[in-house]
Amino acid sequence: MENLSIIVGKNLATLRKAKGITQQELAREINYSDKSISKWELGYALPSVDVLQDFATFYGVTIDYLVKEQTEEALQSVAKQEKEDERAKRVNQIIVIAMTVAFVFLVAICVFFSGYYNPFKTRPAGTPAPQGLWVIFVWMVPVSILLVFFEAWHYYHSRLLNVIMSSAFMWTLLIAFCIQFQYYNEEPEIIWYILVVGIPVQVILILWGNFKPRKKIKQTK
Repeated sequence: MENLSIIVGKNLATLRKAKGITQQELAREINYSDKSISKWELGYALPSVDVLQDFATFYGVTIDYLVKEQTEEALQSVAKQEKEDERAKRVNQIIVIAMTVAFVFLVAICVFFSGYYNPFKTRPAGTPAPQGLWVIFVWMVPVSILLVFFEAWHYYHSRLLNVIMSSAFMWTLLIAFCIQFQYYNEEPEIIWYILVVGIPVQVILILWGNFKPRKKIKQTK
């Protein structure tokens, strides 16, 4: 049993180091204390089956892989493959986000040009083309940021990124609203004072970003 503990500990330690994270960072990822992780990696105790399953899922291996003696090359190969998979995943996420912004831009262009030429509605001769359609591209900004915000929330789980994206959405939305009323309406109305609303909202977002909910550490035997 002691030999098995040492084998498992060596495999866990090598996989963690190859992944480039500390015991504290690993503890935050899988919700176990760093003391427990240190104890397991040193071979002082053997993790239970459910704990081994958490490690196996996190490192992308099987429980059988963790409990068998592995060569350094085999462990490094697993870590390298995991890094490549993670890199490919990040690239795909960036591509999806870029496609989202491009789609919103395409919709804005279609709406913009349809205002000048609508095949289903003929404009009488001498009637001037509609003015102010450029504001569509102003509204495109907060819409794009909102969609990217939801995707970033799903992909990255970064509280700082969420605060930045939600703040950008809030301010661009308020600015677009002001521009809409000042430049696009037939009777322009200056309502830039509405930006004051963004100040308390920004404070709330910053406080939310610094709020640290208490994580429940999984109990170990």
